[in-house]
Amino acid sequence: MPIMKEKRAFERIGLDNIRGSVELMEIVKPISIVNACEEGVCVNGADFPVGSVVRLAIASQEEHPDISLYCKVVWASHKEDPERKSGLFFLNTNKILFRKDLLSFARLIESTRKQSAL
Repeated sequence: MPIMKEKRAFERIGLDNIRGSVELMEIVKPISIVNACEEGVCVNGADFPVGSVVRLAIASQEEHPDISLYCKVVWASHKEDPERKSGLFFLNTNKILFRKDLLSFARLIESTRKQSAL
């Protein structure tokens, strides 16, 4: 079996029980987040075409406000995969305009990391 080099620059953090939705042109699909890093997320439940720009919405988590981030679908599992996993890369390059959502997402990831360390 060939060894694949990791392409990610940031550590992936496994996430449990974080649900949301992915929207493309008025088509909204419920998802769950499998893992995340500073640049994006892996989700279950969305099978949008690679290259699509979608809106990821993460429902409010206790002390965290709702999060809305624009992403590009950079990979998708095979159509036969019942989990329909997709990799979403954050496109919110305007750090001022999307500051609140990016900070909320970072806090959500950090609190999840701390909880899993316990």
